[in-house]
Amino acid sequence: MSKKDELLSIGEMAKFTGVGIQALRYYERKNILKPAYIDPNTGYRYYSLEQANSIDVISACVELNIPLKELVNLFDTEDLTQLQEFFARNKKAAAKKLEIINTMFILADKALARMESNKPYKLEQIYKKEIFEKHYYVKACEQTLENANRAKMLINFAEEAKENLAKHYDTSTIDESMVLVEHGFLCKHSSTGSQYFNFAEIPKSVVNEKSISVASGSYYFRKSKKSEIENAPDIFKQQLEGISDFMIVEVEEMISGKAKINEPVYDLRLVI
Repeated sequence: MSKKDELLSIGEMAKFTGVGIQALRYYERKNILKPAYIDPNTGYRYYSLEQANSIDVISACVELNIPLKELVNLFDTEDLTQLQEFFARNKKAAAKKLEIINTMFILADKALARMESNKPYKLEQIYKKEIFEKHYYVKACEQTLENANRAKMLINFAEEAKENLAKHYDTSTIDESMVLVEHGFLCKHSSTGSQYFNFAEIPKSVVNEKSISVASGSYYFRKSKKSEIENAPDIFKQQLEGISDFMIVEVEEMISGKAKINEPVYDLRLVI
């Protein structure tokens, strides 16, 4: 029996591992994985079954965006310390990749759920629905919202909120459910006047003196393609009859199912 009879052709190895022939040739050119045997007469490449393990490692590194130059001579080295360092280092990269993938699953689930829940509601009409308990980190606006650069205000506030929370809490432990969090502006109305705030949703575990909580309950709301927070008292005039103290929360929803993905839908809520 010739040596090549104990091996897999490059086509057989490609089929077995799911890695293309061109990829295997590329790994050879880069001195990452050389065939176990090259027929001197035909130039055909052959691989040992054991090399499938090396190909699995290479494929994992490609998925993790690990530079392939790190793999040069890796499968030929007898330095076990080098191998240990390689796998320990890239175990962290794998954990980070897993975290990103997990976040994407959560994002997809929440986006689909949001789009489905918005189906029954038409824009510019008042409805009532159950809303779960919410907790918002807030900061009083230093200027009126009229003619203000709201996007810039929200970005600056988001950075400030992130820094403030990081001073007091390990933000890496914040609940995974805080994907597609609510953010926007809210306004507290009373008989003495009105005060506007930036807000960003936070987990209950990080609520502090700079937070506002909204209890679970049934709330009036209206969706629109433009901000209506300053017109809220007129929009909810019928619901506010005889009431002077109330709060308006306007959530800027992305991926709402009512507009393009990069265009927000404003969910205006009346909190009494």
